[in-house]
Amino acid sequence: MRFAACLALCLMALAPLSASAQSALPPPSGDGLVYLRPQVMADGTKHFDLTAKVVDWEVTKGTTVRAWAYDGIVPGPVIRLRVGDRAEIVVHNELPEPTVVHLHGLVTGADMDGVPGVSQAPIPPHGTYIYRFTAVRPGTYIYHTHYNDLDQLDRGLYGAVIIDERKPPKVDHDYLEVISSWRIRSDAENFFSLNGKSYPETRPLEVKAGQTIRLRFIDISGTEFHTMHLHGHRMRIIARDGNPVETSDVENTVLLGPGQTIDTLVKADADPGTWLLHCHVLDHMMNGNVMPGGLITALHYSGTPETLANLSSSMGGYSHGSRGQLAFWPTILLGCIAGFTIFLGLPVAKIRRVAPQVMSLLNSLAVGVLFFLLFDVVKQASGPIEDALRTAQTGGADYNGFITLVIVFVVGLSVGLVGLVYGTRSFMQSAKEASANPLVLSLLIATGIGMHNFAEGLAIGQSAATGAVQLALMLIIGFGLHNATEGFGIAAPLMQLPAVKWRFLLLAGFIGGAPTFIGTIVGYVLVSPTLSVLFLTLAAGAIIFVISEMLHVARKLGFVEVGVIGLALGFLFAYGTDLILTAAGS
Repeated sequence: MRFAACLALCLMALAPLSASAQSALPPPSGDGLVYLRPQVMADGTKHFDLTAKVVDWEVTKGTTVRAWAYDGIVPGPVIRLRVGDRAEIVVHNELPEPTVVHLHGLVTGADMDGVPGVSQAPIPPHGTYIYRFTAVRPGTYIYHTHYNDLDQLDRGLYGAVIIDERKPPKVDHDYLEVISSWRIRSDAENFFSLNGKSYPETRPLEVKAGQTIRLRFIDISGTEFHTMHLHGHRMRIIARDGNPVETSDVENTVLLGPGQTIDTLVKADADPGTWLLHCHVLDHMMNGNVMPGGLITALHYSGTPETLANLSSSMGGYSHGSRGQLAFWPTILLGCIAGFTIFLGLPVAKIRRVAPQVMSLLNSLAVGVLFFLLFDVVKQASGPIEDALRTAQTGGADYNGFITLVIVFVVGLSVGLVGLVYGTRSFMQSAKEASANPLVLSLLIATGIGMHNFAEGLAIGQSAATGAVQLALMLIIGFGLHNATEGFGIAAPLMQLPAVKWRFLLLAGFIGGAPTFIGTIVGYVLVSPTLSVLFLTLAAGAIIFVISEMLHVARKLGFVEVGVIGLALGFLFAYGTDLILTAAGS
C-alpha cells in the first residue's frame, strides 16, 4: 500500500510537468514546418534554444542558396505558446557577422525588443543573448533579424511565434504559410517561397469536405506586398497582426504588406478537388523570370486526384531546375546551330570596290562590336569571382576559392593577350605584320571570338544539363544572333583584299564558331566556374590584342569622323543583340 501511495504521489507530481511540456506542441499541421519543443524549467518557464548559422538551402529543385537560418531551416522553427506562458529564447550566433532577434508584435520589455544600439548590443559571432517575455496576447507573430536587415532577412533569418488563445476557435487543421523572398543572382527580390520552398516544391494543404481550417499568413518579404488568392473558397479574417477583427471581413484575396500577419478561417465547402492558392502579383508566381513558380500551392481535398504538379507543364512555362535536363543530342544540335550562325556574317568579305570611307566605316563597326564583346566578356568572367567573394564574406566558404579564381583571371588575361603575340610568330614575323596581313588578322579575330564562344557554349550546356530548358533555348537564340554579328567582325579585314577564297572563310568561321559547339558538350557534362573564368579571360586578352590591331588599320585608312560613327554604331548594334541574353536571364 505504501509503495502504491508513493507511486501515485510521484505520478501526480509529474503530471503538471508532462502537460506543460506538451502544451507548446500542436497536432501535426501538414504545412511542412518544424515546431520547436521547449524545455520546461522548474519555475514553469519554457526555454527555447535557437542557433543562427550558414547552411545550404534548396529553394526549389536545382536552386540551392547559402542561407542564413535558425537551426538550419527556413523558416526557423515555429515557437508555440499559450497565453500566460513565460518564455525565454537563447539565441546562439554562429554567423560570420553580428545579429539580433526582434520579437515582432509580441509584448516584451524595452530591453527585449531586439534593435541593435537601441535596446541591446548586437550579438557578436559565437555570442549568445537571452530574450525573455510573457505570452500576453494571442495571435500569429514573427521573430526575425533586425541587423543588416535587407541582407540578413532575405537570407532566411525569420520564423513564426504562435500564441494560442485560452479558447481557440474549433478547427480541423491549423495551417501556417510564411511568405518570404530571396535575391538569387539579383539585386532585387526575384524568388518567392511559402514555408521556405518555391513551387513546384511547395506543399498542398490537405482538407476533407466540410472541414474548417485556420489559415495563417505571415509576410516576411523584405520589400514586397503580396495578394494571396484562394480559388473557389472564402477566407473569413479573424485577426490582423494578432488583433481580433470584430467586423465581418470575408475575402478571397487578402493583401499583406511586409511584416504583416493575417489569420483566416476557411470552410471546405467547394466541389472536392485541387484549388489553387497563390499570390496574384504575377511576377511572384515566377522563379527568377520563369513561370510557374514562387508563391503557388493548393487546397487539396483528400480522396481526389492531387493535380497541382500538372501546372508546370500546362501553364506555359516551367521553373528553373524543376524539370529533367534536356537530352544530350538535342542539346548538341542546338549548340551547333548557335555556333555556326557565325557564317551568316562571313559573305561580307566578298564585297569589292568599296570606297575608303566605307572601308573605314565597316572596320570601325567591327571594332565597336569587339569593344562591346570585351565589355561583355569581362563582366561574365567577373561574375563567378564576385560570387566567390560574397560566399567567403558570408561564411559560406573560405577565401581559397576566391583567390583561385582571381589567379585564373590574371593568368587567362595574360595568356590571351601576350600569348597571341608570341603564339602567332610561326605565321607572322611580328605583331606589326598582322595589320599588314588581313588574312592573319582575320584568323586572330576568329581565334579571340572562338574563345569567347566556347564560354557561350558552356552556358548553353550548363543550362540544358541543370533542367533550365527554356533558358537554354533562349540562350541559343541570343548567342546565335550575337555570333552572326561576330562573323562580320571576322570578315571586315578581308574586304581590302582583291579576292578571298571560300575555303578560307570556312576555316575562319570554323575557328570562331566551332568552340560554341565544343563548349556546349563540355558545359553539359562538366559545370565548372573555374573553367568558365579561364576561357572568358583568354577571350578578353585575345580581343584586346585584336582591337589594337584593328585600330592600327583604322589609323591607316583615316576618315576619323566616319570611324567614330562606325565605332558607336557597332557597339550599339552588338548591345542590341545582347539584350536577348538579358531577357533570358543570362
